[in-house]
Amino acid sequence: MLSRLFVVLTLFISFSVFAHTETDCASAFTTLEINACLNEELQQKQDLMKHYLAAAKQRYHDETQVIEAIETGQSAWEAYKNAHCDSIYIIWMGGTIRGAMSLGCKIKLTQVRTHELWSSYLIFPDSTPALLPEPELPLD
Repeated sequence: MLSRLFVVLTLFISFSVFAHTETDCASAFTTLEINACLNEELQQKQDLMKHYLAAAKQRYHDETQVIEAIETGQSAWEAYKNAHCDSIYIIWMGGTIRGAMSLGCKIKLTQVRTHELWSSYLIFPDSTPALLPEPELPLD
């Protein structure tokens, strides 16, 4: 019994050390490295989008209908993003590039959504400065 516990503990520690290794995205070469870097980029883009979404809700915090509409739109967008990028994954299902293609799709759509949140809720029709800086759009 004690030997089993030792083996499980050793595997757990080994996995933890392996799981926390950093990937140098500038020199990522393998599928796992590229996907790890794309996942990291996606997380950064999602965090930025959440920041813009929170700012939009804050701007309209006294207007319940607007907040509900923003949340409904965000939920619909999430469903669209997942369905669309899942279709990209299926197109590339026969190759190891499928993950990168799907992640790239999610990154691009997240950037576009962040810009849409900015232009819809965080700018003003006059010369009043926007509540947050204009987020970047994907190059392609």
